[in-house]
Amino acid sequence: MEDQGRMALTFDGAPNPPGTVDVLEALRRHSVKATFFMEGHRLEKEASTALRVKAEGHEIGNHSYSHPMFDEIDLDVARMEIEHTDRLLREKVGVETRWFRPPAGQLNDRVRDFIRDLGYDIALWSFSIKDWEGPGPTEVAGRVLAQARPDSICVFHDRIPWVPETLDIVIPELRRRGFRFVKVSELGRRGLVR
Repeated sequence: MEDQGRMALTFDGAPNPPGTVDVLEALRRHSVKATFFMEGHRLEKEASTALRVKAEGHEIGNHSYSHPMFDEIDLDVARMEIEHTDRLLREKVGVETRWFRPPAGQLNDRVRDFIRDLGYDIALWSFSIKDWEGPGPTEVAGRVLAQARPDSICVFHDRIPWVPETLDIVIPELRRRGFRFVKVSELGRRGLVR
């Protein structure tokens, strides 16, 4: 089997049980570590799920507090969204992160430079499989497998009910093709904006 390189599986919108828990179970079945980008308002209610993500060895990043489009908000609001979520990650989960993913990947030069000046690396994705469009795990898995390439970042949403089944299809097949699964931080500069 030829080594096809690495792929990072990422999940936006956590902690969002029962979806996050179902995704964690799928990742555990396949012995894969991933990166979860968490929303602050969800941390306030679901810190125990975030603690489980951490305890199971997954990486955690910041996905803002209330999920606004960062290319449409004032920079003071952007700072509050990021810093408030970072505070919650520290207080409720015991995590310090340098990773930020803007909702929907929406950025402009001004916001990108501002986030960089705050000291964050911006983790986008190499391809989106639009998991929310479904219609089910087989179709979503087909989109992942069609776009998979070395050193890539794939974005999922842990609230989508067919994502765990999609992972059960995708992970074994990508391994068969020679892919190794890593966290975003293990990819270095790949898939990132700085």
